[in-house]
Amino acid sequence: MLMKKKVIYSFLLLIIVLLTACSSDDTPVINVKEPPLYQSTVEYGEPNLITDNKGPLWVYIRFPAAGNATDEIIAEWVRDIHKSSHDEIAELRASDPKAEGEINVQFDSYYVDDRYAGILENGMFMSSHKAHPMEFVRTFNIDTKKETLLDNTDILDYSQSENILNLLRGRIAEEYPQAVDHLGETDEKWLEHIAIGHEGIIVILERSKYLPSYLGTLKITLPYHKLGSAYILGTDLVPESPTEPPAKPPTKPIVPNAPPQSGDIDPSKPMVALTFDDGPSRYTSRILDILEIYGARATFCVLGNLVNARSDTVQRAFDLGCEIIGHSWDHRDLSKLTVDEITQELNETSDAIESITGVWPKLYRPPYGAVNNTLKSVSADLGYAIVYWSVDPLDWDTRNADKVYDAIMAKTDDRAIILSHDLYGSTADAMERVIPDLISKGYQLVTVSELMHYSNITLEAGIVYYDGK
Repeated sequence: MLMKKKVIYSFLLLIIVLLTACSSDDTPVINVKEPPLYQSTVEYGEPNLITDNKGPLWVYIRFPAAGNATDEIIAEWVRDIHKSSHDEIAELRASDPKAEGEINVQFDSYYVDDRYAGILENGMFMSSHKAHPMEFVRTFNIDTKKETLLDNTDILDYSQSENILNLLRGRIAEEYPQAVDHLGETDEKWLEHIAIGHEGIIVILERSKYLPSYLGTLKITLPYHKLGSAYILGTDLVPESPTEPPAKPPTKPIVPNAPPQSGDIDPSKPMVALTFDDGPSRYTSRILDILEIYGARATFCVLGNLVNARSDTVQRAFDLGCEIIGHSWDHRDLSKLTVDEITQELNETSDAIESITGVWPKLYRPPYGAVNNTLKSVSADLGYAIVYWSVDPLDWDTRNADKVYDAIMAKTDDRAIILSHDLYGSTADAMERVIPDLISKGYQLVTVSELMHYSNITLEAGIVYYDGK
């Protein structure tokens, strides 16, 4: 009888709590899944990268460079936000030596009509002393023939601003109905961040600045045919389909200097797993060329927001027998994120990989190698094993092919997992020597999953693996 009363009491208490929550005057929590803002599309310029994996400020900043006069304008903005983040961490550490932070910046670039480029930069800065991240948003529009930066007034006729804003309000209401009640005070400030895109002018609305924070940062496209004469550059200049970016110059041919490895894996012989983070990039194909020549395989730890832009490269790697696993969507420090954010970072990256290869990866590598108990727990729940490494040649730091080669050859032993990055030309240069020389020393170059399988190690979700020993 006592147990029955306790059950009834618990049930009534639950009902009271639910009714209280429903009758509260507080703003309700609306569960809105934020779509990935950047895919990332790279049609103009080549990605430049600033990284720092040592802390106390963890840095991942991507920005384009095309070799013209406008590069410095973008680079100056990058340097400014990088320096301000460094300065803030330094100031915090003056009073708290344990203070640390993270800055993460991504970009999309669109190349339109063989002339115009629209660039969207978006990122965040987070420190251990902030409750919420500070976001960065910046757009750049370039006339590539004149090598000049376009002002917003060069793109849109602001004398027609009311028509433009009506179109913007309509698009927001169509895509985000829950925002309708917050569209009453739109003005020209809402058009601060615009970029030239393929289907129309892209408007970026920063989180919390114009609309409720739960909506996140929004990316809204205003179609050219609906803008009409408000688009000053002229709708006749916009192609019906995306224009291909200029062809890249061919890379130098690779001449084999050692026989390729056998296609069959012999478990009794030494083996290692080469892994490449942060791609795919323009250098990934060169590394694939080398792997193909020598009959070797590797594991590519890709960023989800990059795979669609280089889906052919991802598919080629997969077809060569390489393994494609996730490295998060946008290189965030997963150990600093919530359970929902971690889940989104991992699963959306796996979705992107599966859409190309048909395989959902069962393992991933965390950015910066940052792991905590929450990340392990979420990984276990989602079914992911965590891949670390046993050899780090610091290729991201030295950017020197000789140093990368020397470090790998000196530190590698049987069943090692070797960390490297396929977004540096110096790493691709090093691989022209590393791959044949490892094979010549008797190592079989296999994927991480193969390494574990032939080492009789069963991968378990939520567990961190450093090597195949």
